[in-house]
Amino acid sequence: TAVEELARGWKDDPDTLSILKQRVQSDAHYFVRSTAVEELARGWKDDPDTLSILKQRVQSDAHYFVRRTAVEELARGWKDHPDTLPMLKQLAQSDDDEYVRRTAVEELARGWKDDPETLPMLKQLAQSDDDEYVRRTAVEELARGWKDHPDTLPMLKQLAQSDANWDVRITAVEELARGWKDDPEMFELLTNCAVNDPFVCSETEFARLETNPSQTALEGIINYFPNHPQTKALLLDRAENDPDEQVRKFAQQALEKLSKQ
Repeated sequence: TAVEELARGWKDDPDTLSILKQRVQSDAHYFVRSTAVEELARGWKDDPDTLSILKQRVQSDAHYFVRRTAVEELARGWKDHPDTLPMLKQLAQSDDDEYVRRTAVEELARGWKDDPETLPMLKQLAQSDDDEYVRRTAVEELARGWKDHPDTLPMLKQLAQSDANWDVRITAVEELARGWKDDPEMFELLTNCAVNDPFVCSETEFARLETNPSQTALEGIINYFPNHPQTKALLLDRAENDPDEQVRKFAQQALEKLSKQ
């Protein structure tokens, strides 16, 4: 973009910084503002106005995309600044925008894993945030960053079976199958999810984008338990009896592939 070319090709021009600052704060297009935030944060980190401009974009830009970009740049470029961690905690827990909350959750989990408040916050968000995408992000970060913590496996099992949202249940099932395939209860858990998930396809325009968690559980079984003595019987049962036509088709195709092996 023109902003990138300006920042990288004319970094030493005395007008470049002032133009970037102006673009950050007043350009009409969110993508230009976001790009200007990135260039300012990376090329002029030591300018006395940069930190305050980023904070202001986080708090008050009209578009979530710009706010997310500013959050990412603050977390990575000003990790040790005393204001950064408190701001991220506040954004993760109480910002009005779910995309900003998700970004703050990701940055906290990756940059402040050892902070004593990070794990309790992620657990709370995974279980009770009112937005399913924030819950899903917290589940992903818990599974990857705290795999060996004694609370993680029980929580994921619970979310895989009882979260109100199908996408959160899918994420929990995927992380369980990938990260805990050696758990002695995993085949039974995935079977339970495959047979008993309460998924009902919505009647919205986005219905075609929805996936039944039952199918995700079957995928986990096929990927990690293809030779389990009960796998073929389960697939046969789902191919004949699952109430979801897509799951029946998936199970039938998987059964045919397994039979050829």
